[in-house]
Amino acid sequence: MPKLSIKPSKAIILASGSKIRAKIMKKTGIQFSVKTSFVDEELIKKTISSKSIGKQAEILACAKASKVSKKNLNSYVIGSDQICSINNLILNKPLNTVNAIKQLKLLSGKTHKQTSAICLYYKGNKLWSYSEEAKLTMHKLNISEIKNYISLDKPFQSCGSYKFESNGHHLFSKVTGDSYIIQGFPLISLLEQLRKYKLYSLKNN
Repeated sequence: MPKLSIKPSKAIILASGSKIRAKIMKKTGIQFSVKTSFVDEELIKKTISSKSIGKQAEILACAKASKVSKKNLNSYVIGSDQICSINNLILNKPLNTVNAIKQLKLLSGKTHKQTSAICLYYKGNKLWSYSEEAKLTMHKLNISEIKNYISLDKPFQSCGSYKFESNGHHLFSKVTGDSYIIQGFPLISLLEQLRKYKLYSLKNN
């Protein structure tokens, strides 16, 4: 498959330390750089818990983009965030095996949501933000399956305690929604906006 290498009309920055988001963005062929925002997400979460999950995800995505944009005024900055929830209970990154087991036991045999948001900033101003959700129904898993999966993928930095892009897709009986949403990066909607702002086309490669 031929690989694109597209130089955008303005510099593009991905305000994220996520390896999977950078990997997805890289596949587009659009040249970009990465700058981690280091925003205090936990502090922000305390002030927005009364809002819808989609809105919470957008606020967090925009906080990341805004911080990086203020220091890079001549670049278009992309921020993104993802929230895993079941019956409006938000599941944060497990960080360790004990929490991952708890989360997967909770999700086992049930349907939950992955909500992903994305935001575009330029010169310190928000141009656009968007959120979308995917629904996932997990197989009924026994404790042995849960422990074996955790040992395999070590999903300690993944909200919901699974890496869908790795071996996590084996955990599910039904998935409704875009796989990019499940991975935390609404790529198709982003590409539409990058074209709208004339940052790239298939001609400049």
